[in-house]
Amino acid sequence: MHGGHIFLHNVHRPPHASMSWALHEFFSAIEEEFGVPIGDADDAYLETPGDVIDFVVENSSPSDGMDSSEYRDHVAGVVGEIMARTLGVTRYSESSRFVQDLHVR
Repeated sequence: MHGGHIFLHNVHRPPHASMSWALHEFFSAIEEEFGVPIGDADDAYLETPGDVIDFVVENSSPSDGMDSSEYRDHVAGVVGEIMARTLGVTRYSESSRFVQDLHVR
């Protein structure tokens, strides 16, 4: 207790509830851009930009006659743009973990 307020630490919440607003905005923008529902699974197993790219590629289909390689490159570019806009992250590798490596809180 501190100044009439009780501070609770390590409160158990569902994973989605503990996600930062920045990551929530990032995943929402991914859903909106690609029409791929990520739902509550977003921070459970999509821990890196590469995971997000693979998830989008596996759950959507290319347009404009792109082959699978071109489509993955396209998705990677758009994910990078969304990361810059929502997370302020412009330098990363596909294996960078959002929280641990990129320090997104």
